Amino acid sequence: MSKYRGDRLPPVLYEFFAADTMVGVAATVDEDDFPRGAPMSQFYAPGDRVLLMAVQNQSATYKNAVRAGKIALTFMGANNLVFTIQGTARVFKESMQSNPHLGILMVDIKEVNSNEACDVVVTGGISTQFISPRWQQLLQTWLAELRSYSLEDVMA
Repeated sequence: MSKYRGDRLPPVLYEFFAADTMVGVAATVDEDDFPRGAPMSQFYAPGDRVLLMAVQNQSATYKNAVRAGKIALTFMGANNLVFTIQGTARVFKESMQSNPHLGILMVDIKEVNSNEACDVVVTGGISTQFISPRWQQLLQTWLAELRSYSLEDVMA
């Protein structure tokens, strides 16, 4: 991804998150103003200014994002794909139909920055491998539910 700064996902990222997902780190702030980072892996972009994410609805990340109304998401991947999304966060669904322990947060994108360095190239990011076929199927089910929502559903 070339250098980018804007208020929406550039086409390459929008197209990626419309069809796929990747592991990123969600940053929120605790009630005591201490930063907290947590890995997340379930994202979907129904539009270039909106990102849905599935989050454990009892987690500190979920509670902090809802309380503060802000979140930052940082992603790193092969081919120098390094970027941060900042936005406001609100609850879209307190519980997913496919898993009552996951809620869906809607991130209204305010800023997207590529974080490429001029003298270093990122050749790989966080990668995961499923140990259990059952876990892989569950994640696919949850992502399918995220992807079932249209931009109109989210903005209603």
